[in-house]
Amino acid sequence: MTGDAGHLGVAQLRREGVEVLFSLNGGHIAPIYDACLEAGVRIVDVRHEDAAVHMAHAYSRLSERTGVACVTAGPGVTNTVTALATAHAAGSPLLLLGGKAPVKQFDLGALQDVDQVAILRPITKAAWTVLEGARVAEYINAAIRLAHAPLPGPVYVEIPTDVLREPGAPVGAEARTLPPARLAGRPGPDPDLLARAAELVEGAARPVIVAGSGVGWAGAHADLRAFAERIQAPVLTTSLGRGALPAGHPLNLAAARSFLLGGADLVVVVATRFNYVLGYGRPPRLPEAARIVQIDLAPEELNRNRVTDVAIQADAGAALAALALAVSPRTRPRPWLDEARLRHDRARQALARQAASDARPIHPLRLCRDVARAAPPGTVFVLDGGDILSFGRLVVEPDGPGRFLDPGPYGCLGVGLPFANAAKVARPSTPVVCISGDGALGINLMEFDTAVRHRLPIVLVVSNNAAWGIELNSQRVDFGEDRVIGTLLRDCRFDRVAQALGGHGERVTEPAEIATAVGRALDAGVPALVDVVTDPTAASPDLTRGLARVPDRQPLTVWGEGRP
Repeated sequence: MTGDAGHLGVAQLRREGVEVLFSLNGGHIAPIYDACLEAGVRIVDVRHEDAAVHMAHAYSRLSERTGVACVTAGPGVTNTVTALATAHAAGSPLLLLGGKAPVKQFDLGALQDVDQVAILRPITKAAWTVLEGARVAEYINAAIRLAHAPLPGPVYVEIPTDVLREPGAPVGAEARTLPPARLAGRPGPDPDLLARAAELVEGAARPVIVAGSGVGWAGAHADLRAFAERIQAPVLTTSLGRGALPAGHPLNLAAARSFLLGGADLVVVVATRFNYVLGYGRPPRLPEAARIVQIDLAPEELNRNRVTDVAIQADAGAALAALALAVSPRTRPRPWLDEARLRHDRARQALARQAASDARPIHPLRLCRDVARAAPPGTVFVLDGGDILSFGRLVVEPDGPGRFLDPGPYGCLGVGLPFANAAKVARPSTPVVCISGDGALGINLMEFDTAVRHRLPIVLVVSNNAAWGIELNSQRVDFGEDRVIGTLLRDCRFDRVAQALGGHGERVTEPAEIATAVGRALDAGVPALVDVVTDPTAASPDLTRGLARVPDRQPLTVWGEGRP
């Protein structure tokens, strides 16, 4: 039997270890679907192409395989732009396969024909068009290798529909497929740079480690912890690095973040960018006088926005392990850590008092705290939204690495439900709990249908305040009580939507009911949604300055040092 180029491409995906394709069908990619049937590649079909790419993104983060999405031409491809930009900003490797009008119809005004490569090139590592069916495997192999190379990110490969249908090699033949992409190993640090970094670490009185998502891609969580414990330095993580150091570890002092960074004489920045999350590496976020050691596998990130004292291009794990061996273990206590722990503990205690609120409507902080408490060990948490995300970050602590997902540095709302679905595909036996705002949920609500159809028993908890919370309260602060516009929503009965789509749904209005409702959702055995009525006037930690001007409303005091 002879297969077309679509079969050849799917055969290469299988050789690369790809077992699942996130997709929404269309005529331009029909040969790929047909080939998946024969190759045993699972197709998780979604309700919007944007969700397919979000799912490929999350799948890559939570599995040891490459997330792959496949969409049809024209609007199918253009619908993925936001999701691709989200993955690009987060440095998440994935492959997007796109359909394309037939080659012989280029520039004739064919159905759904647009310059897709030009549209996607700025938000991908590369965007390519395959013009010869026999080269499909070559492009897929190269795309997966590039997606995982420093800096990781999405790669787009489009295949015109007539190219997909070109006769190819016999199905399953090895002649036209390639060995799986060999991803980069663990390149170690330059010895001279390592020695200079070790000298700075040895001489530092107040060192701080800042770790990002690259620690996870490198599988370097144990190396990070060993290095931190050896030099007795606190570890702060970006949202994409959460869980790298367990909550409760004596060097996890996130609630004292501003105190630690403001007083640091050395900051070791590991596998994260000097973007807005770190104040671009500049004062006041990082002190001008602080010495900086930067470790990153991507050369273009070294010395970007902040000139460092030592910039080491190396795998995070290899560099941390080598650096730990190059310095003497710290045996004397660091006095400033006592003050940091005191500030951290005080902020946590203040937060705990706020989270214990019995107010009705339910306070979002109480909601997040009770959901986190009700979730079993090992749960993968997904947070999505603006208002609810700012509360959830304060009290939802993953108990290990690779168990936390949020919109990431691009700040894209609507990722929660697709991320949760992908998490359940990647880890079928692991509990997955998503906390979403009602505004964010509306963006991809029909992906609950995807969860039902594919039997993905996730738990979705909705903070339903019938508003775009941060924006609503910002308008009240900035423009006045009578200048609210475009920020109010209806009180949607999301629980009934879930029931109508074939899942479990219930509504909660009392604080004491949150934990038991989440427990029932976890036991439901089907996709479940808990619709919690929350207070739209609760002041988000991310609200614009000046909230105290609003009559009868006082700003929350959270963490004391700024959010983690």
